[in-house]
Amino acid sequence: EAPTPVNYRIGAPKLAAGDSLAADVLIAVAATAPGLDGSGIAARFPGSRVDYLAGARWPVKTAALIESALIEALQDSGRLRSVQGDFGRFRTTHTLTLEVRRFEADYTNGEPPVAQVALAVTLGRQSDRSVLAAFTVAAEQRASENRVSAVVAALDAAFQRAASDVAGRSFDAIARDLAAPQASAANIAP
Repeated sequence: EAPTPVNYRIGAPKLAAGDSLAADVLIAVAATAPGLDGSGIAARFPGSRVDYLAGARWPVKTAALIESALIEALQDSGRLRSVQGDFGRFRTTHTLTLEVRRFEADYTNGEPPVAQVALAVTLGRQSDRSVLAAFTVAAEQRASENRVSAVVAALDAAFQRAASDVAGRSFDAIARDLAAPQASAANIAP
């Protein structure tokens, strides 16, 4: 009988302080790349082979893990009026949608692996469904050794950088969006 897999978790990044924004944001991970849709900790090997680290997994599906960590980071930042997940019940002003392109340990260049995180992001205004920003962020971190705990630590570090980038660029786009009506109103002659 195989031993029960150990559950690992990534942390929510501590985001830089900044101005508060009168925005309510819905975060949704809309898609994951093939092989990243379960709770296994993915690894990529030569020959385009994808497998999962033995004896280890995330406590939830990868999409839910990333969504939860990003929600926590944005909530803890105190910069937004509210932040909720895909099943939020309250009205929002903006939607942040992510596609997980990479969240894996890359063994294609040998050991120890390089943790790779890549997210495609779209930020939109809820009222008219217009896109305010669309961008891709990526980060990587070589594991200190070829052990599951070191690989998870490297994935966590790469996610911290990628998520911080997502947050910073999203805060900037929301600030521009919220300032735009005021700027337009200020230019209207009496």
